[in-house]
Amino acid sequence: MTEQISTEGTFLPVTEIDLAGTIDGGQSFRWHAIEGDGGSPDLVGYRGVVGRSVLDVRVAGGGLSVMVVSGEPADVDAIRSYLGLEDDLVGLRTKYANDPGLGPALYDYLGLRLLNQDPWECLCGFICSATSNIPRIKLNMGALASNYGERIGPEPDDFAFPGPEAVAAAGEQAARDLAWGFRARYLEGAAIAVASGKFVLEQLLDMSYEEARDALVTLDGIGPKIADCVLAFSLQKGGAFPVDRWVRRAMEQWYGASEKMSNDAIGQMARDRFGEDAAYAQQYLFHRQRLEARD
Repeated sequence: MTEQISTEGTFLPVTEIDLAGTIDGGQSFRWHAIEGDGGSPDLVGYRGVVGRSVLDVRVAGGGLSVMVVSGEPADVDAIRSYLGLEDDLVGLRTKYANDPGLGPALYDYLGLRLLNQDPWECLCGFICSATSNIPRIKLNMGALASNYGERIGPEPDDFAFPGPEAVAAAGEQAARDLAWGFRARYLEGAAIAVASGKFVLEQLLDMSYEEARDALVTLDGIGPKIADCVLAFSLQKGGAFPVDRWVRRAMEQWYGASEKMSNDAIGQMARDRFGEDAAYAQQYLFHRQRLEARD
């Protein structure tokens, strides 16, 4: 029998974890900050839904305290996998210590990890991300869950994410009514493809990065960047390297990418340099570029 997360809290040891950067930095969109008592602005942890479990996750000495606050019990190994706690960040730091872009990022932002999410929810999140921003994506994804998912807890966001069958049955207009805009058509198309069995997301796990990416972009509205996000953050494809404006700037600044290069060419440049570490490299370069721009 697998170990379950306790309703009183289970300690998950990990040498380093950047909780905010990992679960609230653009990989996933249904985690919400828990603030201190009395309206204190201090961040205590995060509350979110993984599968059919509502979790409270907080940094504790030498690891994380994870509690199931409602919904179904959660498997310890599944949550460790979801949070990327087994990934060897020390090995990455050693390997890329002298790299001009990734090296400093790995040392400056300790504990940033890649999530291993449910592929269907991840696909919906990045369909929603087109020409949007994180606060808006959170609102759109939360609205979809609260209207078409099953309530599993007392708080406003305590809903299991609706499966493709429910989203397909709701249709495009329902998503438009929830402010998904032009993305609603692509959401409906993906839901129909997955619900009907014509597109099986889990089969992508057994494909090479190139095969899986080619398969994903056959879905209407799924371009290379969205495909790479889904592959990096839910389908364990280390070669995925999503290129947005921040990552593009990073590749130009630290690796000599030309302004004339296409995003696809920049992605291949990164794969040539980082290999199966490309997905981690992308997340650290994205994080470094975005945070340094704020300073």
